[in-house]
Amino acid sequence: MAGKKIRVLVRSLGCRVNLADTADAVDNLSSERYRLVKDLAEADVALLHTCTVTHKADRDVRKILSAWRRDRPDLPVIVSGCGVLTMPTVIRGYQNVRALVPPGSPRSVAQALAELCNAATVSPGQTSPFSRLGRKRAIVKVQDGCNARCSYCIIPRVRGPERSLSVDTVVSRVDRMLRQGHHEVVLSGIHLGRYEAGLAGLLRALTPLFEQMGPTYRLRLSSIEPMEFTEALMEEISQAQFVCRHFHIPLQSGDDSVLERMGRPYRAFEFAGVIQALGDRFPDAALGTDVLVGFPKESESAAENTHRLVDSLPLSYLHVFTFSPRPGTAAADMPERAPQEAVRRHAAAIRSIGSKHWQGFLKRGLKRHHQVLLEKKQKNAYLGRTREYRKFRLECKQDINAEVVEALAKCLDGDTLVGVASNHEPASTHT
Repeated sequence: MAGKKIRVLVRSLGCRVNLADTADAVDNLSSERYRLVKDLAEADVALLHTCTVTHKADRDVRKILSAWRRDRPDLPVIVSGCGVLTMPTVIRGYQNVRALVPPGSPRSVAQALAELCNAATVSPGQTSPFSRLGRKRAIVKVQDGCNARCSYCIIPRVRGPERSLSVDTVVSRVDRMLRQGHHEVVLSGIHLGRYEAGLAGLLRALTPLFEQMGPTYRLRLSSIEPMEFTEALMEEISQAQFVCRHFHIPLQSGDDSVLERMGRPYRAFEFAGVIQALGDRFPDAALGTDVLVGFPKESESAAENTHRLVDSLPLSYLHVFTFSPRPGTAAADMPERAPQEAVRRHAAAIRSIGSKHWQGFLKRGLKRHHQVLLEKKQKNAYLGRTREYRKFRLECKQDINAEVVEALAKCLDGDTLVGVASNHEPASTHT
């Protein structure tokens, strides 16, 4: 493949940490030597970064590899990520898979690609890897691994023990993403709230950078566990106007007996207290959570406890999952699985609650000005997200020469706010 740019098809499945790892691998592929493509037919080589958090994630891996084998049987494929550790034999069974790279090894992924393509060197790219991946929002992984032992979760086994980047390293990486054109950076980690130096201190260290960059630049936090949303962290966020008012705090169950079997280190009333505190301190914030339905021995009354809890709290949205036994976890061998009819019924009921809350949250954004990150252009419109992560369709017949604009939400179309730009200058407010 010498003498021409190597065309690489990249697919990343699962969480933001996976996407950050994928971007780190891409960052080690020189743009002078490699070109990312979206069409399978164009590719010289393919990279699949896998997820294994549920059985559906494993199924998605098999589905993609099967499709690639069927449509491009001679296309060399490298597979990386968590699935490499949980289903290596299955992955190796696809004859066009040439290399398996475990999670958290982006340089090894890039090196494997270089060796496979007979490319002599691997050097850091000069542009943002997220831009090369076609993404407006950059992700900086500040922490990896997990020391918790939730009974249903395979992640500690595949991601290993907790470790964190230094504050100086994080500040440097965020600075690079901002200066390479990203107006939003997401801090992510497998267990973000366990960032070793403390998230409150990290936000303090990032404050001068965002103050220097200006009001259109913002920072988003990914998921933080309930008991790690401390008063000190809330106070620091309240002082840091560059932090998006969008907080995701996983619940899993609103029943104490289920939480105990899950190995979750809090009770329902403690979770409720955190959500109420966040709602009181940040009344305009998006507050989201995860709910896991159908855990072994989950009774009707336990499920109803979850329904009542999530409906009673100022939550903006719910991510609802059904229990998926993962081999190697304690929950995989627990008896008394909930009947599937009951699981489907309860999942539908909780999703209905979530839809009601989300619609209410969207409606509270009407007739207000929002700072919108423009992510995609359509005919006579731009699609983007507000600071609070509301979807926004900006109606405009002319091009807008800005990444972030201030816009007035005039109406609601399904799950998307629709409005017009207040002006075509960069947004200057934090609403």
